[in-house]
Amino acid sequence: MNLISFATKNGADDVAIETIRREASQIKFSNSSVNVGQNWLVTRHNVFVSVKNATASSTFQGLTEQQLSAAIKSLIFAAKKSNPSTEYSGLANGPFKYKAVNGVYDKNVVDYDSAHVVEIALDASAENSKTAAGFFYKEVSERNVQTSSGADAAEKKTELQLSIRAFNEQNESGHAVSCSRMLKGFDPEGAGSRAGETAKLAKNPVSGKPGKYDIIFAPMAIGNLLSRVGEFSTAFNIDSGFSCFGEKVGKQVASNIVNINDNGRLQNGFNSSHFDDEGVPTKITSIIRNGVLKTYLHNTSSARKHKTKTTANAGIISQRYNNLILEPGKVSKEKLFAGVDNGLFVTNVWYTRFQSYYAGDFSTIPRDGIFVIKNGVIAGSVNNVRITENIMRMLLNISGLSNRTECVQWWEEISPPVYTPYALIKDVNVTLPTM
Repeated sequence: MNLISFATKNGADDVAIETIRREASQIKFSNSSVNVGQNWLVTRHNVFVSVKNATASSTFQGLTEQQLSAAIKSLIFAAKKSNPSTEYSGLANGPFKYKAVNGVYDKNVVDYDSAHVVEIALDASAENSKTAAGFFYKEVSERNVQTSSGADAAEKKTELQLSIRAFNEQNESGHAVSCSRMLKGFDPEGAGSRAGETAKLAKNPVSGKPGKYDIIFAPMAIGNLLSRVGEFSTAFNIDSGFSCFGEKVGKQVASNIVNINDNGRLQNGFNSSHFDDEGVPTKITSIIRNGVLKTYLHNTSSARKHKTKTTANAGIISQRYNNLILEPGKVSKEKLFAGVDNGLFVTNVWYTRFQSYYAGDFSTIPRDGIFVIKNGVIAGSVNNVRITENIMRMLLNISGLSNRTECVQWWEEISPPVYTPYALIKDVNVTLPTM
């Protein structure tokens, strides 16, 4: 059945249907032993309809063709009973031509041995830690987007993701990830080794002291904060008041060494794709250039509202970034450390919460290895601290970036992925956690 034709014949003016067929497996482990293995083989339909500019959308999974048809009719009925949307103004007009994005599908992933991946990571972490926990996830999928405005696109994808957290006594820990679409570039041994090394280095932590610090943020830590920058760059969050970037296009919002792009076509990019949810071909968008905010991320409707062009970042209702990239600097990680006389090195943060999205005020909790830097070298480990800051002030205070980027995606805190170097940020406000 042609679902687009079915929906229009039943009263929908605009229709967009994304169909994802996904075969996936996941292994969870703790105390350095496998706990759970899961497998999925599912087909999901993300359906959007509009009737006289009133919209409705939903996700349907595991339905027969007859059940899906009935569900779409119910969705159209819901749109007819809804008020017109002031934010929606139509889908992108197709058809489109698509250029291949390299490195989004690797047939070798299909038969990749998941149990062996976990074994490699655990063995690497065990060299410097007592135990480890985490997960390994593998996915092979097919994605298709069709719209009533002429888009018709399909692609195949593969995905490999490992997250491992290593532990020693006194809850000393280190966390690392490895994410790749292709076998080449996936490094479970390196992730396990980094996690274990951080846990070992974090031995005998003492309570940290409040104050202003120059802090080097590892990719896991700065990636967490940059993911919020990506979210704040979407037109949906701008128009909803959930962003500190409102009315700041063309203005300085970060240090002049900061260049942030969204690249939906990145080779082996963990969230790269040929097209967005409207079927528009993906592209590279410069969000911040030399510290100046250049654009918001748009779908067709928000672009028409803001009198510009779509950046191919649909979500039809709300936009999202693809692969957010903070361009690297020109110095090595070692030279970045050498420039800090008295500061901190934060390897990871979590529970990032905003007191004011509009102002950019937030707090976040450093976890895993938190280290004191004295005269350019690590001189001890601390714990029990919180960062209480403003995201704009932190962007403006970025004073150094290392010369290599890493991909970080962590389903609890960083998703979609961020590609980032190590970042040195001056005068970061460190407080103590409240009970």
